[in-house]
Amino acid sequence: MFKIRIIKKIVAASFALSLLLSGCVGNVGKSEQENKNSSEGVQTGDTRMFTTVNGEVEIPVHPQRVITDCGLLGNVLALGVAPAAIEDYTATDVSYKDLIQDIKVLEKWEPEYLMAENPDLIVTQYKDNYEQFSKIAPTVYVPIYELETEEMLSFLADALGLGREKGKAVLDTYDAKVQDAKEKLKDTGLYQKTFSVIRVQGENEIGVRWSNNLGGQILFGALELPQTDAALREVKAGVDWGATLSFEAVPEYMGDYILVTESDNYQLTENNPVWRSLPAVQKGNIIVLSEPFMYLNDVYSWSAQLDLVTEELLTLVEKNGV
Repeated sequence: MFKIRIIKKIVAASFALSLLLSGCVGNVGKSEQENKNSSEGVQTGDTRMFTTVNGEVEIPVHPQRVITDCGLLGNVLALGVAPAAIEDYTATDVSYKDLIQDIKVLEKWEPEYLMAENPDLIVTQYKDNYEQFSKIAPTVYVPIYELETEEMLSFLADALGLGREKGKAVLDTYDAKVQDAKEKLKDTGLYQKTFSVIRVQGENEIGVRWSNNLGGQILFGALELPQTDAALREVKAGVDWGATLSFEAVPEYMGDYILVTESDNYQLTENNPVWRSLPAVQKGNIIVLSEPFMYLNDVYSWSAQLDLVTEELLTLVEKNGV
């Protein structure tokens, strides 16, 4: 989802709790000094001018009723802001489900539904909605595919009235957590093994991911665990996202450990002789996780995914050895 440089991008329950305890959930505004120091806006009373790719936008200094789409939601939550209403992501198995259980989920992502919630700020990744939404309330378009994660978080934090440094602080917290996870795995021998990420797409279709997608953002991006030679060959050739393969073509892409993102198709592997012949399968070195949970690419989700993947890897090492 994001244009990412994963190790500088880039919150499980513990991270959310630390944000909550620090008093930043809700819509916590910047101090007066932070407002003065903001590089993105000039304050005039209760509003300020904020610079965006669409020009200057007059936004609240301390927005109280923020509406966000599902693509930005995880990052908004990671910054400590509880929106007044959100776009429907449709999936319920997400890392921040407890945080949004009391937040209004819009029936449709359309102007009349947003207007009914009386927002004082709308933040969105959808460029096509900008003109319509800006007639309802001040709207900030966040070009997530054009920004590195640190810049995107700093920009979003500033738009929400928190100051650019808040974005950097959230990312620094995540980076420290990544380093801690690496330390836990360092002496297990896992860095001498290879890893793969797949999703079962059909009777004879395996989606192999060697990019920052569906768990790759954690295994290969954050934790920097080794991939197979076949995957690295594809990356070098410029195929840096993944491929859909038949079972027969899968073995050379499968590492010593396989992370499967599950969306009701995993049972299709049970009786497949190629799948059952894979060393990782025979040794029980398979991690099966929810695809909706692993799909999201935002700092809050990354942190929760990191916790889960690290725990699963340590459990496999304790159970099966390396």
